[in-house]
Amino acid sequence: MNRAATTPLARLAAPAVVVLVALVTGACGTSATATTTTTRPTAGPEAGVTSHYGSAVGQPGQPTTLAAEAATRAFAVQVQDATAAFVTAVAALQADVDRGDVMTARSDELDAQADYDAFRDLERGNSVNASTLDELDTDVAPGETFGGLHAVERDLWTGGSAVTDASALGAQAPVAQYLLSHLRLGPEAVGSVAVDQLDWVVDDALPSSQEHTSHLGLVDVAATVDAADQAMGDLAPLGRLVAPYLTATATADFAGLQAQVASLGPPRTTPDTSVSPTARLALSRQLDVTASTLARLNARLAPYGTAGAPS
Repeated sequence: MNRAATTPLARLAAPAVVVLVALVTGACGTSATATTTTTRPTAGPEAGVTSHYGSAVGQPGQPTTLAAEAATRAFAVQVQDATAAFVTAVAALQADVDRGDVMTARSDELDAQADYDAFRDLERGNSVNASTLDELDTDVAPGETFGGLHAVERDLWTGGSAVTDASALGAQAPVAQYLLSHLRLGPEAVGSVAVDQLDWVVDDALPSSQEHTSHLGLVDVAATVDAADQAMGDLAPLGRLVAPYLTATATADFAGLQAQVASLGPPRTTPDTSVSPTARLALSRQLDVTASTLARLNARLAPYGTAGAPS
């Protein structure tokens, strides 16, 4: 879905570029800054704010400045935790495959898939790296090989050997972790990631299961919604200062969304065929409502920059 009309950063374009800037500036001991600034308000929650995301913020002691910096740090930790969990799950998966423990390997593959879903949107700008982690059989021409989680999934659920595919995935997982280890996003960009995650569920994961062999597509739905909800939690303290009503509405929308996802059944054991078209439509509508509210809140977060965040 295109929310460009309501979201200043409706899509976080080329995350790899953001990562590269962060890596370069981090190596130099400085923070990346932009030059665009806004007039400093003298009253209200915006008092002391001087900039948009990426440029210098206003007075360090302002509650909104502190909340913006805290949101950046919280999301950075969220991403680091997700990538670390992904590396751990992939290592366990590879060990399972090496010793021929198919049932445990299936469980660890689902864990790894859910962990990847938590940072999937940040990989979209790096198509080469993303393809080594989560390529679908429908992403390549008939007869061509593909790699990543779905190649291992195919191997495990069809009785094939997963040794080669699991080994390749095991080599690539730490690369993804490293590339995202220096990522620092301002509040508006964090909100854009969360909106994009919800839109991906509406546009891709919900109408067409991404798990073509295991047929357990709710894993992707639940994990992605969880990640977006966590990002909302990262933003909530700032949101309550800037736009308390929108923040409360978005929080309530996420609670309703989580309840609807839970009503579909356990993600790891509920087959795709068990989710009715009616249930899918209802969930799609709640996803859209939640994303729209978050996009409106996100527009209010645009002035709050994060210069000085650790890199």
